[in-house]
Amino acid sequence: MGKTFEEFQKYVCGYRDLRFLFKKVEVMVERCTNEMRKRDAVLINEGAEGDGKSNASILEAGFIKSLTGRDIHLFFRLKEMMEFAQSTEGKIIIWDEPALDSLSSDAITSLNKDMTRLFMAIRKKRHFFLINYTKFWKFPEYIVVERALGMFRVYSVKEVQMGRFLYIKKSNLERLWNDHAKSKQKNYRKYSTFHGTFPEVMYDYFDSMDITINNKPHCTIKDYDDAKDEAIKAIGTKEGGMSKKELTLWKELNGVKYRVGHVTGEIQEKFAQSLRINRGTLREWSKIDLENTNLLGKRGFQDV
Repeated sequence: MGKTFEEFQKYVCGYRDLRFLFKKVEVMVERCTNEMRKRDAVLINEGAEGDGKSNASILEAGFIKSLTGRDIHLFFRLKEMMEFAQSTEGKIIIWDEPALDSLSSDAITSLNKDMTRLFMAIRKKRHFFLINYTKFWKFPEYIVVERALGMFRVYSVKEVQMGRFLYIKKSNLERLWNDHAKSKQKNYRKYSTFHGTFPEVMYDYFDSMDITINNKPHCTIKDYDDAKDEAIKAIGTKEGGMSKKELTLWKELNGVKYRVGHVTGEIQEKFAQSLRINRGTLREWSKIDLENTNLLGKRGFQDV
């Protein structure tokens, strides 16, 4: 049974490693609630697939809700988020685009152009944006350097132990960006100001937050999982922006992921270490819809 929002507030506010993050977030909240100046706030959650970006954004959104009473709105597709953000004011908005690494380069370029246009025009709406992204260097420079107020970098230890983070403040984001642009260095630790662990909150507290997903109100964690699965399925469609050749390669890659995700025991651990991924990612791979692989109709695909 899910826990209450009051229990969430008590739990996360007493979580020692998050105290500096919450101080940063309180300043960001002041920025986008100040009636004298109409400004928004943007916080990026960045990290590898399965390392906890979605969980981090729900944790942050819940804390912001506890300070402001604002509604939480979560979107898996940029188009729907843009339409909502342009027509409303003063919301907590999570953009949780799934499987960005599966999109074609042209699709990512188009997505980034749309996102840049949105954030250039929407500052006065006073939203608090939480954006989940896999690689900051694939993100629009304008948003990372000019618009983001900070970056919550999530990672796992030895690709297995999840729930670790580094926080990079606004004044260091340009340095982080420039280092990668010049020499492909990802100097997260060099530019971080504090670090620590963060707890799992999705499955205990999601239902208590009254979150709206893709404009559907009062969603549960099951609604979240279902909506995310649908969004991932859409990647292979015209909406996902793939050519026929890219779609074929994507399905072949998903077939490999599906098989690896169903390996168990010591072999699974060796796979995780060799591929530099964590067990959470392997669990996600094991749940890939077979319709999104090249395995359907082939003899023996169950024997993975």
